[in-house]
Amino acid sequence: MEPSLSAPTLQQYVLRSVRERMYKMHGRNPSKEVQSQVLDLIALLNSITLAVKKVGKQIRQVGLPRPRDELDSLNEYANQTWVEELLYSQKSCVLVSEDLAEPVIVQAEMQGTYAVVFDPLTGLADPPAPDMGSIFGIFHQMGTGTPCVTDVLQPASNLIGAGYCLYSSCTTLMFSVGDGLHQFTLDSAMNEFILTRSNVKMPFHGTTYSVNEGYSAQYDAETREVIQNMKTEPALNGVQRTCRYIGSMVADCHRIIMKGGLYAYPARTDLPNGKCKLLYEAGPMAWLVAQAGGHATTGRNPIIDICPDNIHARVPVFLGSADEVAICTGIYTKNAWGNLNTDPMSALRRKRSIGEKSAALKKGVKTDEDEDDGIICFHLGVLAS
Repeated sequence: MEPSLSAPTLQQYVLRSVRERMYKMHGRNPSKEVQSQVLDLIALLNSITLAVKKVGKQIRQVGLPRPRDELDSLNEYANQTWVEELLYSQKSCVLVSEDLAEPVIVQAEMQGTYAVVFDPLTGLADPPAPDMGSIFGIFHQMGTGTPCVTDVLQPASNLIGAGYCLYSSCTTLMFSVGDGLHQFTLDSAMNEFILTRSNVKMPFHGTTYSVNEGYSAQYDAETREVIQNMKTEPALNGVQRTCRYIGSMVADCHRIIMKGGLYAYPARTDLPNGKCKLLYEAGPMAWLVAQAGGHATTGRNPIIDICPDNIHARVPVFLGSADEVAICTGIYTKNAWGNLNTDPMSALRRKRSIGEKSAALKKGVKTDEDEDDGIICFHLGVLAS
């Protein structure tokens, strides 16, 4: 989507959005402390976007294919860039990075009141994914004393801002301050992120699922049932689902957010808690998905409500459209939803829809489904026949 001439930059949009919320919460004359927090958040965001621009430039310079030694250097550069830019902002108090064993406690003369968690570069598998990304989340410092690790050990529901950046054919930043999910694209001429899509909404269902089926033998019975359901049962619109897996969390999740479906990184026998880190990967992504109307769960519990017990705690992840996540939750908690044997509405949603659509296509009949305006009324006649 091409930005309009009047499209705001990321900083302009956030300033306007946060200011509007500030006025609603504190009236037209907020205290100086509240106004200072708003300006500090804008300054912090400036540092984050600068880190994103630097890392994106470095990724483009490395190009494709990416040798392993250059990839390691790239990851080190990304982590160092994020840490330095956040320190120089002087608006953060604690930093947690996927690539650092311990949190960075900002020295007193450079301290702010925000705790920032981030994964500086995703998609580093061997072989690396062509589309890499970064994930970040912003918390308020929990107390007013000396910053410490407990300032970041918060559930994702406490986030005041989060985002992810996708380094692909263009640099895309998905960001939220709790007012919905918004897409910004880096304008190379201006070197600024411009709003290209506001209030992004995830479809209620999708036709794509993203999971590494190569580990199926190491998944538990519930996960294997989820995968089998995705493979054999059609989506709500009667279309058979397909699997698309890139191997970069940001790239895979971005497609699911935009198109609908399910992203899964389940637990395995060698990783009983999964691989995704709760604090700076699964948590912020779950919060962003919720802003877009989707859901994220471990199978049994909403990810957004889980409080990490350490900065590198892991959780299994199932996130995406409401329908697909409900199916996962139903399988894990033994509820009826999505089960053809126990959920009578499932026949209406799926089996009938794909059978009727196939028959209609053979006859050359155009159905309501072809215009994506709903399938419920279209299938009532079949059930009655």
